[in-house]
Amino acid sequence: MTPYEALSDALLPWIIRIAGVLWLLGALMLFRQIRMEMALDRMTSRIAEMARDMRADDPPVNEDADTYGDIDAPVRPREKSAEETAADAWIDRDDAARRGWIAGQAVVLAATAIAMILLHPFAAWLTALLVLGQGVYFIWREHTARRAPTAEAAAHARPTAQTVNAAWFSLVVATLVWAAAFRGLLQ
Repeated sequence: MTPYEALSDALLPWIIRIAGVLWLLGALMLFRQIRMEMALDRMTSRIAEMARDMRADDPPVNEDADTYGDIDAPVRPREKSAEETAADAWIDRDDAARRGWIAGQAVVLAATAIAMILLHPFAAWLTALLVLGQGVYFIWREHTARRAPTAEAAAHARPTAQTVNAAWFSLVVATLVWAAAFRGLLQ
């Protein structure tokens, strides 16, 4: 065994364990983010319902009255068009589907992280599943963006730069795990 191989055999398990700890923290943060997004969705829908109820109770507004400069004049909200309402509903459904996919990937990420921390041989298979899932996610998001009703919805559907960077990092870590499995360092 060369000195390089001995050094890599000593360092690689620790690099994998550290990456596993980071991934476990990342999985916990993903669960937290999903929970917060779901809570925000519930709150915004309740606020929207309350606003509709309040508008229904308001007295009718005289459209012909000149209220320019009148600070006490009621604010007339712009009514959304049918296309805008449909686009908002599409984005809400897409967000729910995306959130479900990310929750599934977070479970795989947590299991992978635990396997990496323990240097379990199954970590190689789980990293492969994680990288494959990320590839499927990118294809799905691009397909969804191409079917989006508006340009804003398409931009919302595409993965962010942070998600792309995380996928590249995952591929690098997966390569290290596969190298360790090939070297017989996962027991």
